[in-house]
Amino acid sequence: MSSGRLIWIILVVIMLPVNAQENDVIIIRNADSLIGKRVDGENIRELIGNVVLEQNDIVVYCDRAIHYPARNSAFLEGNVRVVDDTVTLLADEGFYDGNERILDGEGNLFLDDGVTRLTANYGKYFIDEKIAEFWENVIVDDPAGIVYSDHLVHRREQEFSTATGNVRVVDRERGSTVYGQLLEYDSHTGSSSMKDSPVLVHMDTTAVGRIDTLIVKSKIMESVLEDTVRRFIAEDDVEMNRGELSARGAKSIYFVDNDELNLTGDPIMWYQENQITGDSIHVRLEEQQLRTLEVYRRAFAVSKSDDRYPDRYNQLTGMELTMWFANDVIEKIEVRDQATSLYYLYEEMLPNGVNHVTGDTITLLFIDGELEELKIVGGIEGQYYPERLVRGRVDTYNLTGFRWIEDRPEISIPERPIVHIPIGERME
Repeated sequence: MSSGRLIWIILVVIMLPVNAQENDVIIIRNADSLIGKRVDGENIRELIGNVVLEQNDIVVYCDRAIHYPARNSAFLEGNVRVVDDTVTLLADEGFYDGNERILDGEGNLFLDDGVTRLTANYGKYFIDEKIAEFWENVIVDDPAGIVYSDHLVHRREQEFSTATGNVRVVDRERGSTVYGQLLEYDSHTGSSSMKDSPVLVHMDTTAVGRIDTLIVKSKIMESVLEDTVRRFIAEDDVEMNRGELSARGAKSIYFVDNDELNLTGDPIMWYQENQITGDSIHVRLEEQQLRTLEVYRRAFAVSKSDDRYPDRYNQLTGMELTMWFANDVIEKIEVRDQATSLYYLYEEMLPNGVNHVTGDTITLLFIDGELEELKIVGGIEGQYYPERLVRGRVDTYNLTGFRWIEDRPEISIPERPIVHIPIGERME
């Protein structure tokens, strides 16, 4: 056989797949140069410069490719770009399996489906299933915010993602971040669930320029968006801090836009030196300052009467209790329905007995945080117990349901910093 005929046969073998019409075959549409090789008994094609490959509706662009016709696959290198309908995927290099229709990408991985953008170090895109799985330094840029994690599975058709490992969800509009280890996120509804000891951090700047930070931790935390109202729901061993306000309970619901908080499940709340308990507690803030604190059913407020006498506590109880604040200082407390007050007296800094008073409604008025006046309305009954009866028997005067809890929650912000990466620039 002449050398000219042999070269012609080799060229036919090399170029035959270029015009193939089978739907499941990778087709070479363009390359500046093509080199045919046989490696370990397998025919391969090295494509260099402006490489374009196609398979059905998939178009692949890169600087260099190694095409494996028998395996219907290709190694891709340099400015890799894969286009699938509305999805664009970029990478430094990758491997495309035409039989399984799976793209493996590595290095500066970027996926944009027109709504959500994802970046990572490594990843796979399952074309037919429309599923992206990314690893290492994963960032999801969604209209609702940014999600950081070590691993992510994003299901495009369901608009549902699962992120694991060092997860952070940043709400750019409201200035909140949720930390955890397992996130399930529905981008269609804008709702999410964080598990494995999540922590919510929400920062606000008050009218006087002070930064107040709300920190909430629990075992399960959800972010729910209904009728444009955003709620953070924390359940199971809930603890929280915000300035001088701390709380603990089984469940809390925080209304972000209204700056309101509900706490249920044997809730306990501390504000400055006051401890409040009840069946449920509702907190309202205005311009990032505490305005009202409402307690429903079995309401009980306790405060130390004097630091020099640590066993003496002023106490208020009733079915409902409301506290009003101005500039973070108590202005008024009102107890309603079976209201009872226990108030210790002092004269020249020495203890002088205790007052026990009941009525339909008890109101306490404060000036600069100090009790100025006590008012009682309806069914008034009162008793003063002199110091000689109280001394050494203080515990016997405590109201029914009294308890003082020392282990006030102290929660710190997770150490991992929030870093905003301009991933939109990856498309340039």
